[in-house]
Amino acid sequence: MIRYPASAASADDMLEGAIEAGADNVESDDEAHEVTSAPEDFFAVRDALEARFGPPESARLDWRPTTSVTLDEERAASVLKLIDVLDDSDDVQNVYANFDIPDAVMQKLSA
Repeated sequence: MIRYPASAASADDMLEGAIEAGADNVESDDEAHEVTSAPEDFFAVRDALEARFGPPESARLDWRPTTSVTLDEERAASVLKLIDVLDDSDDVQNVYANFDIPDAVMQKLSA
């Protein structure tokens, strides 16, 4: 994942540059552009974008799930509790997951 601030380029310019560089996807919003590519293309895409737009805000290998699981209220509460315990452990450096919690369920759990 290669991240540029939104001020680095317009969404159209970033998309065009990413396509030319060989990236897989670009997601742009008001704050930033996130460019993703296959791991084997990462360095070539990063170098091409850096030559066109300057140094990125961040550029790193980022593992993202290809599928995600939608959780109901009971399972979401259990998973969030587990993640809190793992985050509190000094032995755990990173926690990765492939779940999605609907907004309505998150609001119930936050109340």
